[in-house]
Amino acid sequence: MSSDNDSASFVTRRPVAILMVFLAAVVFGYFSYGRLPVTLMPELSYPTLTVRTEYPGAAPEEVENDITRPVEEALGVIGGLHRIWSVSRADVSDVVLEFSWDTEMSDAVQDTLEKLDLVFLPDEAERPLILRFDPSLDPVLELSLSGEGEQFEGEEGLRRLRRIAELQVKRSLEPVKGVAAVRVRGGLEEEIHVMLDEEQLRRTNISAQEVIDRLAQENINLAGGTIKDGRTEYLVRTMNEFEDLQQIEETVIASFEGRDVRIRDVGRVAYSNKDREIITRTDGGESVQIEVFKEGDANIVNLAKRVK
Repeated sequence: MSSDNDSASFVTRRPVAILMVFLAAVVFGYFSYGRLPVTLMPELSYPTLTVRTEYPGAAPEEVENDITRPVEEALGVIGGLHRIWSVSRADVSDVVLEFSWDTEMSDAVQDTLEKLDLVFLPDEAERPLILRFDPSLDPVLELSLSGEGEQFEGEEGLRRLRRIAELQVKRSLEPVKGVAAVRVRGGLEEEIHVMLDEEQLRRTNISAQEVIDRLAQENINLAGGTIKDGRTEYLVRTMNEFEDLQQIEETVIASFEGRDVRIRDVGRVAYSNKDREIITRTDGGESVQIEVFKEGDANIVNLAKRVK
């Protein structure tokens, strides 16, 4: 009781000191609040491991029987394991291990490696990889780029959108402070197609592989060493990349009956696009998606404001 009375008397007898303490707490709190890091996904060590094994040329059923089941049986006895599940698809097996939150993940990784060494996999299978899920690797912003009018309709419009996203938007966002990377998805990526005429190849006795090898040999940009001139050292490079379609068409493949056979003699060269793996839409229409990734210590709120 006397202790409470002493505390009360100290507060009443030192009002200025108590006021200064509270003011100091308020001031320090105000400045600290403005400097607190803000992030969508705080740093967490998720107790999850994914064992990925590639099995080229195998069907899902073969992946399940030859890879997934042996791996599951070997890893199912690891200590601290809460749940194990898997996904088997063509060429790839994913076995996901979920541990309890109090599990030391460094020990779990070591135990997983030791158990994997005891698994006998087919010779054609690749070495299993252990992947850790990290939410900070996800994009912090996803932007959508779409267009209106005839110039943005059809395949040519999708190519134009992709070109604008990569050459203008992406290059404008990458220098922004706190941005680690910018990735463009969707639309149509431009590509040059060389369409060979099978009859012409047969007539000139040239295989498709010879054409591929010749194009690879002609389209190069390699370091060629250095040249010293007194105290000056020059870097030499072999600059021999194709700059337009005509250069590709005029590439000599081989000689047939005393004359040069060029690409234009056995096929046609044209601008086209890569095979599509993803389609993004905005308000029902096709668009291009731009993903923004932040640096590890960047403030996500300030980063978003700078990007916008």
